Amino acid sequence: MTLRKTRRNSLVGAVLAALVTLPAAPALGQSLEPVPQNHKTYLVNGLASVMPFIGYGFANLKAKLGHAKHYSYATPVEGRLAIQPAVLSEIRREFARDPSVQINLVGISYGGNIVTSLAAQLYKDGIPVNYMGVLDGPVLAAVPPNVHRVDNFICRIPGCIGSKVRLTRGNNVTLHAEFRYSTTHVGLGDYAKVHNRIIGQLTAFPMLVAGSPIETVPELDPIATASIQ
Repeated sequence: MTLRKTRRNSLVGAVLAALVTLPAAPALGQSLEPVPQNHKTYLVNGLASVMPFIGYGFANLKAKLGHAKHYSYATPVEGRLAIQPAVLSEIRREFARDPSVQINLVGISYGGNIVTSLAAQLYKDGIPVNYMGVLDGPVLAAVPPNVHRVDNFICRIPGCIGSKVRLTRGNNVTLHAEFRYSTTHVGLGDYAKVHNRIIGQLTAFPMLVAGSPIETVPELDPIATASIQ
C-alpha cells in the first residue's frame, strides 16, 4: 500500500470515528428544550386573576416558559401597591447583581398598565428592557426608549379594550409590532398564537448541524431586532 493510500485511509477512519461520537440529531417533530439564557421574565396578570377561570392564560404561559415569574392579584390597589413595587425591587436587585441580565415584561389587561409603568420607572433608573408584551391593557403608559422591542396584542371580540401601545415622544429606537386576534379579552392570555410569539421572542432552541448547535426560534414573525445602544 502506498503512503498516499495509507494517509487517505487513516483520514477516512478518523472522520468516521468522529461522526460516530457526534450527538444524534433530534427526530423529526421531537420537542426541543430551550437554550438556557440570562433572562428574567415577569408575567403580570390582570384584575381578579387570582380566580382560575380568569388568570389561566398566564398560568399556562408560565408553564411553557418555565423560568418566568407569574403574578396574580384581585384589585387595582393590590396591583399598584404590592405587585408593581415587588417586581420593580426585584429587577433593580437583578440588574445590580448582573447588568447583562435580559429583563422581559409581559402584562395582560391591568397588568399591561403595570408593565408599561414599570418600563417608565426602569428608564429613570437606566435599566434596559429586552422585551415587553402588552395584551389588551386599558390605560397604557407610553413606552420609553429603554425598551428594546414591544409587542401589542389586541383582541377584537365585544368586551375587548383595544388600547394601542404608544411610544414616548422622540423614541425612534423601540421596535414595535401590533397583532389583532378574534378572541375574548380573557382568552387572549391563552391564545396559541400569542403564546407562540412571546415564546419565540424569549426562547432560543438548539438545532444540531454536524454536531454544532445554532440558535433558531419557532414561529417568529419577521421583524428587525437591532439592539439599543
